Amino acid sequence: MSIQPADIRQHIARVLRDEAQLLAELEQLLQREADVVRGDDPAAIETIGGSRHRCIDLLTRLDAERTAACRMLSFGAGRDGFEKLLAWCDPGRSLRERWQDNLGIARRCKQMNDRNGAVVSLKLGQVQQLLTALRGGAAAPVYGRQGARFDGFATRDLGQA
Repeated sequence: MSIQPADIRQHIARVLRDEAQLLAELEQLLQREADVVRGDDPAAIETIGGSRHRCIDLLTRLDAERTAACRMLSFGAGRDGFEKLLAWCDPGRSLRERWQDNLGIARRCKQMNDRNGAVVSLKLGQVQQLLTALRGGAAAPVYGRQGARFDGFATRDLGQA
């Protein structure tokens, strides 16, 4: 019994359909996360983070399925292997279009995730500066016009004020 292109096409169509649904869900989660990380609700951030990780885990499994199909049929791994598999099982190129759509959504998700990560990093930096100030630690360095570091500011223990 040999593997038929139509069977693989059907399998890949299911993988791409499931991937599209998960990517759409991830995109919505990242949009909600963008709203939440700008606020002050740690529980909401944690809930969305858990949902985001679940989506990414499922997307990783789908990618593993795609890779396994490519390797099983000796097309290799990665994007090139998948392109070869699509050329073999999808001469009408409808799956290729679906895959390109998924790649577009994935790029948007990456941009949103990067933006959300930058906001979180900024907030963490602000919290770290506040904790350092409250503990009476060293103040953040200040630089003059020529770029030389100026350490003339004294720290003050706010607990003794």
